[in-house]
Amino acid sequence: MIRTHHNASLQGGWKKVALLLSLFSVIASCNPQKTETQGGGQTEQDIDKVRSMPDYAYTDSVKQGSHKVVYTITSEADSTLKVVEDEDGVKFQDNRFQLRITKDGQKLFERSFTKADFKSQLSEDFRKYGIMDGLRFNRAEEGKLYFNTCVSFPESDMTCPFLLIIGPDGSYRIEPDATFGEEDEEFPSI
Repeated sequence: MIRTHHNASLQGGWKKVALLLSLFSVIASCNPQKTETQGGGQTEQDIDKVRSMPDYAYTDSVKQGSHKVVYTITSEADSTLKVVEDEDGVKFQDNRFQLRITKDGQKLFERSFTKADFKSQLSEDFRKYGIMDGLRFNRAEEGKLYFNTCVSFPESDMTCPFLLIIGPDGSYRIEPDATFGEEDEEFPSI
């Protein structure tokens, strides 16, 4: 008797499991987000979606002689900028970086940067397929502030590095970074 009761209990349990699996199978097949896979493992939905970097904000300070310099770097995926599409049809939103610098509490520099600020120094491929994807403090030297920045092909190691140099009077210039790769293997995206 005990054996019969135990077998009946197991059979009822298996019926419940089979019913639940069937229910999950029906729910999964009705999922409206399911799409067919395109070449390269991308789904139609992945290709149509515009990818973007997360917004970012960072503040730090540095001593420059007897002066305290505070800098804030923010970035955002900017929908007013052109969307970049790679060779596989994946779309990426370009970014806008904002740099604010104060020296002893007084505004020294404030400006936003996009890929367009580097246009004259970029190859046609980087103008077409690149996005601005990094800005970070490098060093303070002889009254100047040096920042690393770059335009890169999204989600790749193909990058065009630059130095953004802020003068003691708040003037700035952008030049190719000839030292890129000497210290860092890869420019850290922000």
